[in-house]
Amino acid sequence: MTVCDEIRTTLLGGRALDAESARHLATCPRCGGDEAAVRLLAAYAVPPPPSAARVLAAAAPLLARHARQAAWRTLGRVIAAALIPLPVILVADFYLVRAAYGVLQTLLPHALSLYVVFNYAATLTLVLALTYAMIPIVAERQMRLRREESRA
Repeated sequence: MTVCDEIRTTLLGGRALDAESARHLATCPRCGGDEAAVRLLAAYAVPPPPSAARVLAAAAPLLARHARQAAWRTLGRVIAAALIPLPVILVADFYLVRAAYGVLQTLLPHALSLYVVFNYAATLTLVLALTYAMIPIVAERQMRLRREESRA
């Protein structure tokens, strides 16, 4: 920062000049020419910035709407990512249950092998249903934790 810039900043701030700066102002044609304009600018009162609470209160509806939209987008992505491998899992489980039934039929009586395979299929269905039912709950909790971290 040059001496001229420092003098203009002092004048713009409305502060008094020291003796050396006053001498420079009297001798420098650039500073002398700018003095009137800088003092005129310094005379205008700058409004105080709005308080943070007022700004947040004014922006709260917009922020809430964007947060809801982001939450729905995130939830949609999570559910889509979870549903993509589901057909592969179901096909693999179908062939696994069918193969297990074929093996068990050779080792056990027909009714017992059917009972074992049916219980395995029912347990597998319950596990998949509970797993996929938990996805939105876990995603919502992670989004809530992310929001709390961003506020801190």
